[in-house]
Amino acid sequence: MKNKILITGYPHTGTSILKSKFGECHDTFEEIVECDFAHQRIIDSSGNKKFIVLKSPVLPLEIRKHKLEFNANYENSFYYNYQIVLVNRNPWNLFTSIIKRGFNPLSKCTDHFKNAYYHTIEEYLIFCEIFLDGIKNNYRNIHTIRYEDFFDNDGKAIKDIMNNIGLEYSDDIFKVKTKNYSIDYRVDIPSEKPTDLTFNERYRNWQINQPFQNMNSEVDIPDELDKILKESPIIKELGYSDPRITH
Repeated sequence: MKNKILITGYPHTGTSILKSKFGECHDTFEEIVECDFAHQRIIDSSGNKKFIVLKSPVLPLEIRKHKLEFNANYENSFYYNYQIVLVNRNPWNLFTSIIKRGFNPLSKCTDHFKNAYYHTIEEYLIFCEIFLDGIKNNYRNIHTIRYEDFFDNDGKAIKDIMNNIGLEYSDDIFKVKTKNYSIDYRVDIPSEKPTDLTFNERYRNWQINQPFQNMNSEVDIPDELDKILKESPIIKELGYSDPRITH
């Protein structure tokens, strides 16, 4: 039986680059196209590889609906035999990135081309509840990681998860790329940063091929969103705060 790894969470949290780094591990097949589960085509494509790693930037319905305990501990659950990696990111930086790409986190619109509902603050807070559940309860085969922790101590937080799963990797996994990274094999990898961020896939292909480093930038979000984040109990419980405020 294949060992399946699903990296998921919320858009712009770093799931793409994390999947690419998992894909550098020995005996691991990386599925390029975003998807929720390892369907038969992916299994067939993986050949003799022991591990399959895939990712969805949006929390799959089966996890959102049935929560982590069910998927981790009950044999009839959809993801029982998966290793699930949940990725979160400081929401001030997260929504700065989302807004730069043309989405409105305060929108109720379900137009997937302009203001997709899965980029909204409501969806993020739902994910945070599940992420916090994973931290508190240490469920079987559930791993949690913050984007900001990718880059500390030579990627120790990522390596800890890889070790727990049983992946083998080289010591320079974060310094050297053995292949070009991609989120869509049908789209080219630009040699220079695209100026039009609305062509999402080309920009993302460029972005994940940059040096492995923290891409958080200066925060720029509307006051209404800032207020929601600062007043949210779950954001406080997760330990996130406005990076513009020094303590």
